[in-house]
Amino acid sequence: MNTPTIKDVAKAAGVSVATISRVLSNPDVVRPSTREHVLQVIKEMNYQPNVLARQLRIQETRTIIVIVPTIENSFLRGIIAGIGEEAEQQGYQMLIADLQSQPSLEKYYFEAVQQHQIDGIISLSANMTQKLVQQIAEKYPLVMAAQCISDYTIPSVSIDNVAASKALMTHLIRLGHRNIAHITVSPMQLPYQDRLNSYISVLKEHNIPVDQELISYGKPTITGGYDQMWTLLARQKKFTAVFAAGDTMAIGAMKALKDQGLRVPEDCAVVGFDDIDLSAFWEPALTTIHQPKEMIGRIAFQKLLALIQNNPITNNQEFLPFELIIRESCGYFL
Repeated sequence: MNTPTIKDVAKAAGVSVATISRVLSNPDVVRPSTREHVLQVIKEMNYQPNVLARQLRIQETRTIIVIVPTIENSFLRGIIAGIGEEAEQQGYQMLIADLQSQPSLEKYYFEAVQQHQIDGIISLSANMTQKLVQQIAEKYPLVMAAQCISDYTIPSVSIDNVAASKALMTHLIRLGHRNIAHITVSPMQLPYQDRLNSYISVLKEHNIPVDQELISYGKPTITGGYDQMWTLLARQKKFTAVFAAGDTMAIGAMKALKDQGLRVPEDCAVVGFDDIDLSAFWEPALTTIHQPKEMIGRIAFQKLLALIQNNPITNNQEFLPFELIIRESCGYFL
């Protein structure tokens, strides 16, 4: 029989994981009847708390770690700024773990942080298996920012990537485009997976065939977008518009189109995602999805702080509003 987890105990007792944690670490704040019931369930299930995790929670260091896939991503820097500002106001310091686009490092950071005195984790990456992330979240304060794992209880804050991508694709289709290419990153990363799935579903909704040769994968950088656009052009497949899953890739794609002697949006419309600062100043200015970067960071820290302090989280998976910003790169309705 598998060793029961705190989540198993909470389910058997009919209470939250936070209540189980309070019974073990600060029993006086729990109603006597609830406390006695929980202790009885713990005894019956022979639950053995993770002593190290409990010590880390009790020995507050007022330090958190933020895991990012790469610090070069200017969109993520906006979220990090929001986390840092909120953390500073609450008297916490922030450490940044840069995966440097190497997914294997994420597991290393997650495992290493459990052996050190860090109060909690905010992850802006999701390269690990969802099952492993869930297991970590069950014994350590963890919040996901700018992404959401469906059907899991991990606290998160993001926009609805599926709905935002649908807004972009619908705009292109209303402009008359039917041959739309997609530049993206490995679908292992959740936000890009959602955007790819939405790209495909919108095409199907409008009875437009999905051509896998119009989908290109690469790095979420300007250089990555530049290279992916050349890859698409080399395939000699017809397309009149490109949905890039990130602004940096979109900007690189537009540079490649220009180097090929093609005009944006006259010969090929381009849309991006994230609304980084450069998007409004590039020529032509980029149509994109605006995300409230700093607010995502602030709310992510607030959720993490609630976990650290064993306080309830009313909105476990929180979606913030996004905005479709229409600029010159895809033209306007007539």
